[in-house]
Amino acid sequence: MKSHSLKAFTLVELLVVLAVMGLMMGVIGFSLLGGGGAELGASQRELVAMLQKARTKAALAGSATRLIINNDPEDLEKFHRYMEIVIEDTNESEQWIVEGEGKFLADGIYFVPQMKSQSDRNEDWSNDAFTRWSHNEGEDFQLNDSFRGIRKEEQGTSFCYLEFDGSGNLVCPSVNSSATPTPPLLVIANGSPNPQDPNTPLRFDDPNSIAGILMRRFGGFAILEKTDFDPP
Repeated sequence: MKSHSLKAFTLVELLVVLAVMGLMMGVIGFSLLGGGGAELGASQRELVAMLQKARTKAALAGSATRLIINNDPEDLEKFHRYMEIVIEDTNESEQWIVEGEGKFLADGIYFVPQMKSQSDRNEDWSNDAFTRWSHNEGEDFQLNDSFRGIRKEEQGTSFCYLEFDGSGNLVCPSVNSSATPTPPLLVIANGSPNPQDPNTPLRFDDPNSIAGILMRRFGGFAILEKTDFDPP
């Protein structure tokens, strides 16, 4: 009598497969878009890869994981262009472990700030073509410089962030308990520093050169193009 052994997938293997499938879907979805330029396309693909990595790391570590975006207008090289993944250190309060190297969006591509005071936008800019994070507008999240792969929550660089909980689910901004949570939306566009007004760091002149990623709370995302945003 022959014996048969059953081989099952491990949790890690399943998570890796799901991450790869999500990344492929994102890349395929973007390839269907028209216009926007090579830099915008490259930035969107890089962003999709970072999102999938952050979600997978959160589920594997069982800890809150954030994709953080530089929000320091004094550093225009990184402001709304530099992103990094950090994982909450469950052994040390208010401490985050840096996961891998940070990434920049392509030259001339920026996240469109949620706060209107941070950018000048063309009068034909779509009404909803701005980023919604996992935190409320104006909420401050500051980390010091990385030391031996660790960042601590204290006076330092200000960041916006997209967060996944320890199960890999997306964290939505806090809202009234009776309201349906609004999922985060990442919007990137061709932009430039705004030397005409030092109080408004960025300007966006081309209302047609935008792309977006609408997040799903319990997995996945939708690739957005210009026509998916509301007209002005």
